[in-house]
Amino acid sequence: MPRFIVVHETPFTEEELLARAKASPNYMPKGVSWRCSYCDFTGNRHFCEWEAPDEKVLRRVLRLTQTPFERIHRVRRLDAVSAKFDE
Repeated sequence: MPRFIVVHETPFTEEELLARAKASPNYMPKGVSWRCSYCDFTGNRHFCEWEAPDEKVLRRVLRLTQTPFERIHRVRRLDAVSAKFDE
């Protein structure tokens, strides 16, 4: 499944992100999952890892959930310990 990093430059609070994470299984379409986030609350920047069939579906989910974002990057994960890319 393709992976994406979504960059958000918005003042999400910890409470807001926790609520979104808890609610997300209830509205995700099949094949879409929010895997994790790296949060810079001081700088209002958040980097969220997603799996989705394609960017178009992911953009639709972000719009429907009224989640502001600046960029979406399709990525591959490198495991630095094993020096291998995930398939």
